[in-house]
Amino acid sequence: YLLARADVFHLVPLAAVLPVLLATAAAAERRAGRTASTVGLVLVLGLIALQGLDRKRIQLLSPPPLAAIQVDVADGVEAPPAEARALTELSRYVRSRVPPGRPVFVANPRFDLVRVGNPLVYVLVGRPNPTRYDVMQPGVVTTLPVQREIVGDLERSRPELVIRWLSPVADQPEDNGAGRSSGVRLLDRYLARTYAPQRRFGDYEVLARR
Repeated sequence: YLLARADVFHLVPLAAVLPVLLATAAAAERRAGRTASTVGLVLVLGLIALQGLDRKRIQLLSPPPLAAIQVDVADGVEAPPAEARALTELSRYVRSRVPPGRPVFVANPRFDLVRVGNPLVYVLVGRPNPTRYDVMQPGVVTTLPVQREIVGDLERSRPELVIRWLSPVADQPEDNGAGRSSGVRLLDRYLARTYAPQRRFGDYEVLARR
């Protein structure tokens, strides 16, 4: 599982399963009469529980500042104030310029090196993705065939706006094969040639078709 991509997105599901596996193993060791291994497994399980309780303590006693995203579909979801403000302003801007049903494309800072995309922007702005790639995965959108496909989709649908997500997280290198540039910049060159920067809202840069 982790040989494919040992990143936080693949580790989190395992972290949820790990306490269950530890408890099951501890119970089996106890039934077998192996006291030392039972104690060891219980101690590890206890450390995980303490770490979770400490995180809850921080959330309760020193919660990070949050603000609601003022968009109808957000339904009260909160984010750090700067992010909430940027998403609110971005959504209003896009909705005022792109008719319902017309697509926008949410792009990463670069497409030769990708860590994660931001597909929730499509939900907030209420406009569809003209491609079949909502989730930006390294080894997929970083390849030449897929970038050719995306360019073809953009040429056919001709979105008025592209939203480039400029968060450092988007192209943060990972300590695995996904952290190396594929060298494929076809989509980057297409976007630079076809769209020009128009407005910026926090980590979100709006590009308009030239």
